[in-house]
Order: sequence, then C-alpha cells, then structure tokens
Amino acid sequence: MKITILLAVLCTAATLYALTGEEILEKMDKNRDHKTIIYEGTMEIHIDDEVRTKKMSARAMSNDKDRAVVEFINPEDDGTKYLMIGDNLWIYFPGEEDVVKISGHMLKEGMMGSDVSYEDALESDELSDTYEIRLIGEEKIGEYDCYVIELNARVRNAPYFKRKMWVAKSNFVQIKEEMYAKSGKLLKTANTLEIQTIGNRDFAVKVEMVNKLRKNSRTVFTMKDITFDKPLDESVFSMRYLRR
Repeated sequence: MKITILLAVLCTAATLYALTGEEILEKMDKNRDHKTIIYEGTMEIHIDDEVRTKKMSARAMSNDKDRAVVEFINPEDDGTKYLMIGDNLWIYFPGEEDVVKISGHMLKEGMMGSDVSYEDALESDELSDTYEIRLIGEEKIGEYDCYVIELNARVRNAPYFKRKMWVAKSNFVQIKEEMYAKSGKLLKTANTLEIQTIGNRDFAVKVEMVNKLRKNSRTVFTMKDITFDKPLDESVFSMRYLRR
C-alpha cells in the first residue's frame, strides 16, 4: 500500500514538473539568444550533382529591432549585400549599383537560388507570437533524446501553417524541423548537422535545409569564427553602408 502511494506521488510530481511546449521553446530561444553576432558563413547549394558555393561575412544585432547586414565575398557575388531591418529586406547589386527591396511574393523565393527563402531569413525568433505551441511527444534523433513540439499558426501571415520541431533535452538545441502548408503538405525540412559549444551555450553551426517542392535540391549552411555580444557600430545597419 505504501509503495502504491509513493508511486502515485512520484507520478504526480513528474506530471507537475513536466515542461510545456512553450517552456521548451523559451529555453531553446534563450540558448540561441544574443545581443550581437559576427560570423563568417558558407552556403552550399546542391542541385542534382551540381554544388554552388556562396561565402559571406555577416553581422547582426538584436535590441529594439532585429538588424543584420550580410556581404557576399565569393567571386561570382562579390560585393552583393543584404540589409535586414525588422521585417524589411534590401539587396545591393554592385554591378548595377542598385538597391532592390524584397517584398510580397518575392519573399517566398530562395536566397541566392538556395532552399532558404527570404521569408525564412527575416523570421523572428519570437515564434510564440505567431504560433500556438504544444508538446506532443518524445523521440530519439541520432544521439539526441528530443522533445517533439508542434506549432500551429495563430496569425494569417505566418510563413508556415504548421511546424514540428525536435528539440534536444540535453541542451535545448533544435535538431530537426518540418514545415507544412495548410493542406498538410510537407514543404521543407531542416536538420542540424553540427553543434559547437561557444562560451556557455551549445549552438547549431551547420544546418541542412531541404525544399520538398524542388527536386534533388538541398542547401547546407555553415557558420564559423562566431563571436557573440561584441559591441557593433549601428551605422553598418543603414542604407548608406549598403551602398558603400
């Protein structure tokens, strides 16, 4: 009888202290949160047997408004720059010395022909503002025991109607994600290929994005030389800097 009561108490305690979907997402966001970030990046776009490599130098800042500037440094795109301020995105093309604002249906297009859309790049980490979140289970992905959470859009302009995320229990890094249309069709998958410990956080430094609407296509994005929370000159996040 005492053993039965003890087991009941333990089960009740486990239920009380189980994390909710919102708490899991909050811990995931906290792990990757930063005031500023500087990094060198590589984007490998695989289409059939062809691989296109894009190299970039990037800086980003999060305070009152998310801002980022990305400059491509591979020979084919040298001098092309992206400026992101909140939900706005501009591209500078050095050959034409012209700035183009990306908006409307263009946001669905892939950056530099990749599987990552402009809409993906602009998305805020505050997913709880856009989606209702719930814990739907647990599953092992590779070496990681993961929470599985489901996100359902609560606003009409959400980039995806439904998302499913696998988040590692050990470090709250997203290991896998699936993104769905309203019809239930799987649109994209994202897989974390490499995690590094940087300071006091574990951070995904290599991620593969697969666009299920494109045949034999995937994009591998890699970050290196990452620096967090170094003061940045805010003037770099400006139209004037974009045209330099």
